[in-house]
Amino acid sequence: MSSLAGKLTSGIARLAHLGKRDDDPLTSLKAATRWVGALPVGDAYKCQQTILEELKRFNENSSEVTKDRLAVLMLLDEKSHDLQDTLVRQYLRNPRMSRQVESQLWHAVYSLYWEIARGYHTFVLDFARGAGKNAHESQIPLVTLRAVRIFGQLLKWRAVRYLAPGEKLWLRLHNLYRVAENEGFHKQRMTAYPNDSTPCSVESTYLHVLMLNLANSGTLYPRQLDLLDRWLCNWHNLLYLEPQFNSARHTFAVDLSTDHGPRRVRKPDSEKPIRYWATETLLQKLQDLQAALRDGSTPAELGLTDDARTGESVELLDHLQHHWSALSSREQRRAPRATVKRLVDVTHGLNAIINQLKLSTAAPDPAASPYSLGISDSEADDVRVYGFVTERTRERVSQMKMPVSPSSPDVERWVMQDESDCGYGVIVESRDKDWLRVGALLGVKPHDGSEWRLGIVRRLSRLNDDTSSVGIETLPEMPALAILYDTASSSGYTVNGLDNSGGARPNASLWLDGTADSLILDPVLYMPGRVFHVQGPQPSRYISLGQPIERSEGWIRVGIQPVAT
Repeated sequence: MSSLAGKLTSGIARLAHLGKRDDDPLTSLKAATRWVGALPVGDAYKCQQTILEELKRFNENSSEVTKDRLAVLMLLDEKSHDLQDTLVRQYLRNPRMSRQVESQLWHAVYSLYWEIARGYHTFVLDFARGAGKNAHESQIPLVTLRAVRIFGQLLKWRAVRYLAPGEKLWLRLHNLYRVAENEGFHKQRMTAYPNDSTPCSVESTYLHVLMLNLANSGTLYPRQLDLLDRWLCNWHNLLYLEPQFNSARHTFAVDLSTDHGPRRVRKPDSEKPIRYWATETLLQKLQDLQAALRDGSTPAELGLTDDARTGESVELLDHLQHHWSALSSREQRRAPRATVKRLVDVTHGLNAIINQLKLSTAAPDPAASPYSLGISDSEADDVRVYGFVTERTRERVSQMKMPVSPSSPDVERWVMQDESDCGYGVIVESRDKDWLRVGALLGVKPHDGSEWRLGIVRRLSRLNDDTSSVGIETLPEMPALAILYDTASSSGYTVNGLDNSGGARPNASLWLDGTADSLILDPVLYMPGRVFHVQGPQPSRYISLGQPIERSEGWIRVGIQPVAT
């Protein structure tokens, strides 16, 4: 019998270990440490994906909630940090990457955050449900802090892609905070990760996520979201949550029982688990930062990260004051919206808009020019001097005009859902629109109209995989085609010490004639003070480029100054 019992015990032991590798990193902290140390270096994406696969396998066996397994999870989380940061930087620094590469990077980053969040969430819930002593109870405050931070990253990365929260992320996040509050460690300051420079609490990290969400209205670039995420780390001590409403102080509230984010306080319900907070102190901080930037301080000197630029910092601080202020002082919509169903032709990108302006330029009577293009001042000068139009002048004129085509593949037809004096709102199919991002430059005109106006995508929200809600601001100035000739040549004719023969290759741009004239051009042409010879809607002239007014992917709008000849 003893022999039979021994055989059964041996068989059960073999079955228990069936399928487990000798080098399985999930068996113990020692095995996980050894496995992580053996990962190949040099390919951040491959290493990150290897850790991701192990985390997926870890979460498949979520019933084993032990202290050893928690140690393995925390180790994999810590060791994946540098890899994750590398992929994040690649994503944020390459806004022009293809849709395939963008999707690959985004899913890699998001999936790792999701698996780590799932793992930590399981341990916190097990602790909250448990009765009596828990083997990993001492680690729960730190685990909860990490979980809140990573759920915040999930919400941020959905915002980077203009996606709705989904997956009950808000409700899971609220539940994590409620556990911390109920157990009394929500204000306990801890260092979440070994490389963190300053400690934080569950409450401050939770408020960090709430404030980032309040600033995101579908109008921020991914870089701006990331920049704000880092700024908020310095402002944790300016915010705190309160359970009782004070109408004289509180600006925002969050309902811990619902699956949505924070909102402005309107009608507080004392029967619900609502937490309130004020932003007055933080808004004063933002005003002080803006004043310091305008007085000449650099963003790095003010703690606004080393890679932030002064112009974008001032712009983002303006945005934050608008979205974090009280409802009574918040700027309201500039013009009322009206629901409409209007067909509008849309083209995108600087070059496509320029081409459409060329196509829409009505040709004069062909009899007016032997070349059937009308006759310009330059052509008239050639006729007077040479008796014919030179090839060089014809090449310049061709930059301004194109043969009329009945249709163009660059033009799409959208049905606008609402309209105001300042722009349009529309829901479009976006699956194949890699270019559709906040800041995209558009040309828009009524389908039955002839004049193109300029629009900029200001708001974007992806409703699902196929459709997006888009807010478009239309610029009040009418665009006109202008050709820029670089003044850097060797003819000997100079303006302000610079050669101005116009012999270089011409570059098309958009002239905006307003209270202060401006140009929209390719960013590669921009340099402050650069002098161009301009031929366009007005008599030819020399101008110098001023400071940028606005810029985005593929275009920049700058002020201009006339240059005396």
